[in-house]
Amino acid sequence: MEIRKPASLKRMAYELIRTAVLQRQLKRNVIYSEQWFADMFKISRTPVREALLQLRTEGLIDVLPNRGVIIHPLTLQDARDICHMRAAIEGYCSAHLALHAQEPEAQKALERVETVLERCRQNFNYEDELQFHLEIIQYSGNREFRASYNRMRTKIDVFWNEAAGGENRHTEIYYEHKRILDSMKSGDVLGAREASERHLEIVLGKLQQGDLLCPIGELRPVEDGDN
Repeated sequence: MEIRKPASLKRMAYELIRTAVLQRQLKRNVIYSEQWFADMFKISRTPVREALLQLRTEGLIDVLPNRGVIIHPLTLQDARDICHMRAAIEGYCSAHLALHAQEPEAQKALERVETVLERCRQNFNYEDELQFHLEIIQYSGNREFRASYNRMRTKIDVFWNEAAGGENRHTEIYYEHKRILDSMKSGDVLGAREASERHLEIVLGKLQQGDLLCPIGELRPVEDGDN
């Protein structure tokens, strides 16, 4: 029988808890203990504790000393911070790619971006939608941009379902992305930046309209039925 290594248990605990948060299976303003997660997912407390510490670092949960953890309450300021940071990074990177659009490496990058966009048009999905942006950032060669994007990744994941939902939103996202791509391909530096920034303005607007960002209520311990 295969014996799982501790690192594998930690990863499993991390993925299970992270998925439960992203899919909104855990309730806001409820205090969850390490033991609760261990019992729920049938994993020992040590990998659960390590997973929770990682999720705290990513800003997905908050640790309450001697009490447990809660889902990090996402505020309008969180949404603004992420969208403004993305707009700064992606606006620059889109403009940078547009500026070099006629160079061989830039053309290869644009081909990859276009391929991802077409895949997403045929079958809208999170992986390709995110990859569209990552390809543009990757071309810049700026490691700090990529590192910053990776640090934001968990909150981007949380916000994505809210921002990408709704009637006709998938089609709208396709055309927002296409405007970015068309501007880059034509070498329109200002247009590429503005299209990227406009896309993130729309994302922020969708988040403001949804119910993900809500006031913090009174905290209470986990009870039967909270799972």
